[in-house]
Amino acid sequence: MDKNDKKVSVVRCENYGKSQVYEAVKRSVELLGGLGQFVSPGQSVFLKFNLLCGAAPETCIATHPDAVYAVAKLLKEYGCNVLMGDSPGSGLPYTKAVLKKAYAETGYIEVSEDLGIPLNYDTGYDRVMAPDGILVKRFSVIKPAIDADAIIVVSRAKTHSLTYLSGAAKNMFGVIPGLEKPLYHANYQSAEDFGKAMIDLNEAMKPKLQVMDAIIGMEGDGPHSGTPRKIGAVMASGDYNAIDVATARLMSIDPRRVSTIAAAVERGYLREDFSDVAIVGEPLEGLIVEDYKRPSTYYVPRNNSDSRMRSFISAIKPHILADQCIGCMKCMRSCPVKAISAVDEKPSIDYDKCIRCYCCHEMCDDHAIALERS
Repeated sequence: MDKNDKKVSVVRCENYGKSQVYEAVKRSVELLGGLGQFVSPGQSVFLKFNLLCGAAPETCIATHPDAVYAVAKLLKEYGCNVLMGDSPGSGLPYTKAVLKKAYAETGYIEVSEDLGIPLNYDTGYDRVMAPDGILVKRFSVIKPAIDADAIIVVSRAKTHSLTYLSGAAKNMFGVIPGLEKPLYHANYQSAEDFGKAMIDLNEAMKPKLQVMDAIIGMEGDGPHSGTPRKIGAVMASGDYNAIDVATARLMSIDPRRVSTIAAAVERGYLREDFSDVAIVGEPLEGLIVEDYKRPSTYYVPRNNSDSRMRSFISAIKPHILADQCIGCMKCMRSCPVKAISAVDEKPSIDYDKCIRCYCCHEMCDDHAIALERS
């Protein structure tokens, strides 16, 4: 596919189920010209899903296993050598035991067994240079993503408290090994800088094809503590920015507010009015969820004042709900600036150090951290 082709295919898909999701994914890829536009038979393909943490499919925290199944089956039928995997979120070490547990909880082991396609358990990683990077010139990247001939990404349409959208561009953050992730949050603390770093990462890794699981997304304070919300679509694109623009629109999020998309516009990868994003298949208008709940941190500017936006975000703090906290300390391990410490075997947040990255909120399995405005 031409590098400048910003085509996004949209196919209506009302519910999960292996056969119907497979048909929807197959149709979405056909609308782009078929798999041959992106990969060749015999190539090694790393199929990267969104594995924030191990979670049941109905929670919408990870890419649904039926969507993973559909893309993997298409690739296998086409003659590719597929390896599936991801590195879980910033509060988890990148170990074989963590991967095995997370794969089981999300249903990916069943997908692997059904299709005879392996999951990745190699926990090695290496440095990848980013010669075109603006903020980041090299990344730590897991081995299967480095070794593959092509990377294909299958994401879940979710809100995100920092970037507003957890879509294709943000999904690539999963190639950074687990406990290395906080270093990037520490170095690129604002949503704007973190979005720019994610563009640097995607340009370094150059994924070939994006598939978006937007059948049921997550609304509210995603990417972990939000709630499921039906959208009813499967999308595909060769361009990670274009598919994020379409995803944001389905979720009634202004694409200009999404930090990764704003960074792409700034670099000339997208037109400012997004007129270069072409929709084929189902019109977006019939699938847009008008009352999709945005994250608590979502800022609608009344003017062009960056200081007003920073003030709004800085007032929204992670707050530990003592009656729900079990003292696992995952939040402490995920904090990039060590703003969380243990007091009487429970976490305590130092707000003078807190950078409002919301990693603690993102990684809390017990929903014991809320985002509250001071």
